[in-house]
Amino acid sequence: MKLTVVKNSMTGGRAAWMLVGAVLGLLFAAATIWLSLVELPNPEVLGDLLAGGFGMWTLGWLVGPLWGGSAVLRADHFTLLPMPRRRLALGLLGAAFVGITTAVTALGFVGLVTYGARQGLAPALLAVPVAALQLVFVVLLSRVAYALFGVVAASRAGAAVTGVLFAAMLVLTQSGWMIVVAVMYSDILETGFSHPTTVALRAVPSSWGVVAVDAAGRGDWPLAIAAPAGLAALCVLLLLVWSVELGTPRRARATIRGSADHTPVSGGPLGGPTGAVVRKELRTWWRDPLRTTTAVVPIVWALGTALLPLTFDARLLLPWAGPALALFAITSACNLYGQDGTALWQTLTVGAERADVRGRQWAYLIVFAPPAVALSVAFTWWSGATWAWPWVAAAVPALLGGGAGLIAHSSVFGLVPGPDAHKRPSNPLERADTTGRSNVLFWVGLVPPAPALAVVYLGTRWDQPWLSWAGLPVGVLTGVAVARVLGGLAIRKLTEDGPDLLHTMRTGRPTVARAAGADGVARKGGTVEGLSWGLGSILLIPQGIVPLVFILSDIDVRSWFLAMYVRPLLGVPIAVASMLAGIALYARAVMTRVDDRTGRAGRPSPAGERELESV
Repeated sequence: MKLTVVKNSMTGGRAAWMLVGAVLGLLFAAATIWLSLVELPNPEVLGDLLAGGFGMWTLGWLVGPLWGGSAVLRADHFTLLPMPRRRLALGLLGAAFVGITTAVTALGFVGLVTYGARQGLAPALLAVPVAALQLVFVVLLSRVAYALFGVVAASRAGAAVTGVLFAAMLVLTQSGWMIVVAVMYSDILETGFSHPTTVALRAVPSSWGVVAVDAAGRGDWPLAIAAPAGLAALCVLLLLVWSVELGTPRRARATIRGSADHTPVSGGPLGGPTGAVVRKELRTWWRDPLRTTTAVVPIVWALGTALLPLTFDARLLLPWAGPALALFAITSACNLYGQDGTALWQTLTVGAERADVRGRQWAYLIVFAPPAVALSVAFTWWSGATWAWPWVAAAVPALLGGGAGLIAHSSVFGLVPGPDAHKRPSNPLERADTTGRSNVLFWVGLVPPAPALAVVYLGTRWDQPWLSWAGLPVGVLTGVAVARVLGGLAIRKLTEDGPDLLHTMRTGRPTVARAAGADGVARKGGTVEGLSWGLGSILLIPQGIVPLVFILSDIDVRSWFLAMYVRPLLGVPIAVASMLAGIALYARAVMTRVDDRTGRAGRPSPAGERELESV
């Protein structure tokens, strides 16, 4: 059953992302095996590094549900079967081992065997069953985490934790190389980690395999047996917890308190239709777990991105924490109407399109402007970079205003259908896939602050402080203009094509008469589009922009940057070529989406016009 479901789901963008994930997983597995074979000045450090590597594998399995990696076969699929819960748990556990992620993880855990082989025959033989036991442990831990997370994630606190972990995974994925650089260019490889760090690394269960192999290598057989025995006991305990959790199938849903005890506001700044929408949106941002995740992710991502360079005592990114928050908020909140589901019919029936769009824009600013400004002021002061004040002051208002316009425009023109609130899965990340649009908006969001930053640049170049600070009013004016223009376009689209958008929300399909090309075969450009987004991001940022900055700044960091392994004279064109290839793949993804929609576009059907009547 698992193989059949996976085979039939390997289509479109899902297949592309599975392929990209498999390639990245194989690279990580190869790096783990290579780490177990590398020669270091201090051999004891190798065990600590390998323990940290296995901890990263375990963390990946633990937060897999938060990343959206839910189980293919779920317990609620078998609710009506007369089957004991423990037997069902064993069956689902067996099915969990069928998949690309398990195979890649098993390959990575071969590093424990090669590490044992370096210490002798007995440690190598012990490492084989311990590696298998470690694989069982991470799979069980992932299943238990998914089952428990389904209960916790429906609350606002659980949604906030989801946002924190999701943003942390994003930061580690894009900037985790900084930690590797910090370790490589320090004296840790020679002197070793501190004793508390070593104890902490080896105390977690994911490192007990390394503990067992090291103990066998030095002849400490009681510890060599106790470590895997403890891991086996944890596996049994996790299986029991999982079987108990399967015995009480339930669907976690968010409980939203009413407002019966609140007096409606009839005047003041929040009076009128737009003010009513602002109040409604602010309550939604506060009470809806999905919106909580949407609000938390940009804040944690900005903090992680700005603070991670401190691992090698660099404060260069601290002033940009506020602008980074304002920029990533655009990608996080780019599908507000899709998050609300078919509630769109209420707006359309009362003709409140203008008030709804403007109210959402104001609520967006109220939610994200205070933390963006606070981070900008606090972190710029902390960095001690006085030169950064006019740059940050010019960028933040333009990014916030531009974001208010972009999220309104994107939510209407690029609406991605999502489930209604009462039909959402327990995992808040199992929603509409906006990955491609988020990638585009991340770069489009850099356009609004460009005029203000250009003014600051001219003031700096000509040594005119007044001109540098003129970037602040330019940024404000640019943000206001972008918000009004793009918001106006969203209002017009919602007014003219609202019924069609509602039809798309209800059915998940656009209002077209035919969904196939002239040859009668439906178009499938999702695979090409997904691969283009994934590979384009890799080529543009880590293989293009980052090494180019390193070369121009005379920073000697190789890591996994291809351009850093050749002379600078050759590295610059390689980095530039990677950037151009990334941009070309981005363009290919956009064109694939446009061509797919154009190929499916036929004469509009009257389905959209009937939506409001059916409601």
